[in-house]
Amino acid sequence: MNRFRLSFLKGFFLLLLLAGPVFGQAGAPAAQQVVVVDFDEVFRTTLYGRRIIAEFQQANQALSNEFERIAEELVAEEKALSDLRGSTDPSAFKEMALAFDQKSTRLRKEQEDKRVELKLAGDAAQSDVLQQFGPIFVQIMQERNATILLEKKQVVLVIASADITKEAIRRIDQELGDGR
Repeated sequence: MNRFRLSFLKGFFLLLLLAGPVFGQAGAPAAQQVVVVDFDEVFRTTLYGRRIIAEFQQANQALSNEFERIAEELVAEEKALSDLRGSTDPSAFKEMALAFDQKSTRLRKEQEDKRVELKLAGDAAQSDVLQQFGPIFVQIMQERNATILLEKKQVVLVIASADITKEAIRRIDQELGDGR
């Protein structure tokens, strides 16, 4: 999730830079208000985030089921190959064993590639969702006259009134629902 948070933060801070004039005030510089949010909690708790997590878990389970099916097929094929060992010409058996080894290596690599692809897709989905939450964070910041939003986990000490996590979750659910 660190990669998600990093991509989100980059996009979010760009959004804040673009929204900078909204926060500007004429005259003497005012004290800057800081608010914090737990991005992971927002993602895990909102309807939108929970939908994305559920979809990822379903895809991951489907991939695991596929892997188990392939593993069972390979075990059966290996047993059949082993049973042929005594009744097959050694050079022919060696070719069959080599072909089986290449097949199992290829299938393992394909499954690993699918896992990596699924992880990257999950990371991208989380990053996209958190970026969609950005305008809601900005709105809450404006209402609180805040100019800085920090990740709660990066702050040593914070008073409860500076934490916008629960408010963000409520508004995201209200405004975006599950994102469909």
